[in-house]
This record gives sequence, structure tokens and C-alpha cells, in this order.
Amino acid sequence: MDLLANQQWIIIAFVFFGIIFYISWLRWRERKWIEKRFGEERAMAMSFGVNYFGRTTEPGAPRKSSGFLLMFPDKLFYRSRLTKMELEIPGHRITRVYHDRSHKGTDLHQSLMKVDFLNHEGQEDTAAFKVPYPPQWIQAVETTLVRKKRNDATN
Repeated sequence: MDLLANQQWIIIAFVFFGIIFYISWLRWRERKWIEKRFGEERAMAMSFGVNYFGRTTEPGAPRKSSGFLLMFPDKLFYRSRLTKMELEIPGHRITRVYHDRSHKGTDLHQSLMKVDFLNHEGQEDTAAFKVPYPPQWIQAVETTLVRKKRNDATN
């Protein structure tokens, strides 16, 4: 016991590597789920640790869940880590993607990627995500899904 009292760095190292191992295990588990769910379909963009704040058509204040966001050639897909809630936004229903700091009238004091789309009832809806590198995500969604929709409409 005297050894641990004088060697606090050992405890700090165990905690540090334990956290790294846990995060790695979570990502491995999520990647396995993605492979099982989507098979050969490959995501064009993928981010883990994404926060989702709900849709504007859902009642109440913004709620936060953490999970991963995938962009495929024809859709965006989000899945929360704990509640297993899923949101799939078909690319042809996306009308706009942009940057904002508030959602549902509440300033979240965070950089958000917001996606305007038509939901399954045909209503305008907006989903808000805190993603790593929001400008890159916004550009990727704009280029892959929104412009593709515009090009398909003109052809």
C-alpha cells in the first residue's frame, strides 16, 4: 500500500488507459453494429460522439442524446448510444443545411449543424446536431445530398 501512496502516477496511468480502452471499445462496438446494419453500404462520412438535440416538431425543449452520425449517398442516419433512438433523413427530403447556435428557441451556446427537411407527414422539420468540424459536415451534406437533389430536379 505504501508503494501506491508514493507512486500516484501509476493510478493516474491506469485511469487514463482505462478511459482510452473504454472509448475504443465503444467505437468498436458501434462500428460492428454499423457493419451488421448496413452491410456493404459504405458511409461517405462518419462521426462518433455526435450530440443530437431533437427535431422542431417534437414537443418540449431541446433534449440531448449522444451517438453517431453517418452520411450515405442518399441519406443521413443518426443513432443514439444509450436509448438506441434512430433518425433517418432521406437525402431527397433535405431542403437546407446550415450553421446555428440555437434550436427550438433556446440558445445552446454550441456550434450546431442544422438540417431542414420534410418529415414523413410532409411538414417542414429541423434536426440539430453538434458534430466535430461543423463546416466540413455542412459542406459534405450540401455537396452530396442537397446539390444532388437540385441536380436531379433540373435533369
